[in-house]
Parts: sequence; structure tokens; C-alpha cells
Amino acid sequence: MSQTMKDKFVQCPSCRESVAWNSANPNRPFCSESCKNRDFVEWANERNSLPGNPEHDELFSSELGEQHY
Repeated sequence: MSQTMKDKFVQCPSCRESVAWNSANPNRPFCSESCKNRDFVEWANERNSLPGNPEHDELFSSELGEQHY
């Protein structure tokens, strides 16, 4: 599939290469499966993280109580 003017371009989160955001790229937003896997490994090894709530830092899951949905 050729790239058209209406394709949106984003930066690959791993290598920062410009990547067309379209259905031709099954790895989007990554440029390749390699970058996608590299990102997964970073999260799995806890080198990437999202900030938490410091109020809950010392709280154990057993102290949360039973959740009823």
C-alpha cells in the first residue's frame, strides 16, 4: 500500500523513527516487531513504569478488602 498525504505520522516509542499510522503497519505505533518487543521487555523488567499514588505505597492488597462487582 502506498503512503498517502492523509496518513498520520508518529514517532516509534522505541527508536523515534517516523512511522505512518495506518493499517499497513501491524506493529503501530512501533516501526517494527523488534521495537515492539524491545518496549515489552522494558516494561517486563520494570525499567518503564507509571507513577502511582504515594498514599497506597505501603498498602497490601489484602488490606484493600473484598471487592464485589
